[in-house]
Amino acid sequence: MSFENRDGRLSVESVVLIAVFVAIASVGRIAFASIPSVQFASFFIIIVGIIFGRKVGLITGLLVPIVTDMLGMGLGSWIIFQMIGWGLMGLTAGILSQPLNKNGLIGYLFRGIFGFLWGFLFGWISDISMIFFMSVPDLNAFIGLFAASFSFDLIHAVVNLLALTFLFELFRRIFIRVKENYLNET
Repeated sequence: MSFENRDGRLSVESVVLIAVFVAIASVGRIAFASIPSVQFASFFIIIVGIIFGRKVGLITGLLVPIVTDMLGMGLGSWIIFQMIGWGLMGLTAGILSQPLNKNGLIGYLFRGIFGFLWGFLFGWISDISMIFFMSVPDLNAFIGLFAASFSFDLIHAVVNLLALTFLFELFRRIFIRVKENYLNET
């Protein structure tokens, strides 16, 4: 819709920055691929949504699984659900950017809770892709699936919490500077 709407077109600078954000988030996922559920793609998608808004957060979230899965993480039916999960993560971060961008105790708590919850939400959305591999997709099968993935989702949630607590301010300053210098926005 952004490309079709004359007033909402993405500039060349925005497209290049989105490509850079996707590359950074992809490296954040691939670099830790050998450690289950430890990846920083979610952190980058959340911070991009917070600083650059819901549209850029959504696009970044949608593209990261395509890039990483083509670069060796493996392509399959789950890619659509990863796109939905990370896309919604970036979108909601953009929508809730005001409270997530606040400093102080409330800002830290809100960001931490947001990242922690999205660690589980992303896992649950991705788990839905397993419906194609279930012999009988019923409620018990899904409860078993969610129970089996709990420890992985918990690790993802804790990594999000820690990254948003300890790395947020550093990356916020960098991304604000990029936004001001390259997009001529304040």
